[in-house]
Amino acid sequence: MLCGLPTSGKSTYVEKLKSMKYWENAVVLSTDNYIEKIAQEHNTTYNEIFEDCIAEATRQLELTFIEAKDKGKDIIWDQTNLSIKTRRKKLSKLPSQYRRSAAYFEISLEEALERNKHREGKFIPESILKRMHYQFEIPTINEGFDHVEKVKS
Repeated sequence: MLCGLPTSGKSTYVEKLKSMKYWENAVVLSTDNYIEKIAQEHNTTYNEIFEDCIAEATRQLELTFIEAKDKGKDIIWDQTNLSIKTRRKKLSKLPSQYRRSAAYFEISLEEALERNKHREGKFIPESILKRMHYQFEIPTINEGFDHVEKVKS
């Protein structure tokens, strides 16, 4: 499970993981990937289509999760996963045979805001990014993870 603000490098990290033999067949759970695909198909941007697509993206993520879990596939959960409550809810859905690892991405608010300025078509309002920054709780073993690791962003 990846945990961190938008702009912190989670999706870039997923690209690196997927290039490794061990992770090449892992299922990536990401509402962003779904929304970006739909935006591309409609020749529009993530921001322009987000409100219309987020409910369906969430539904598709849930269906993909259930299928991956039922087949025993490795899963990479690429969402912000900012709070203990959110992460516990997701972890509780995993069967006991799954190893639960968290990779978290710390980034200063200043750096997140600066990176956000350069996200064409996927800009997050400053007030939302600030709120997310202050809400972020670093994951711990006590939440039910077998392993927690900080990733340099």
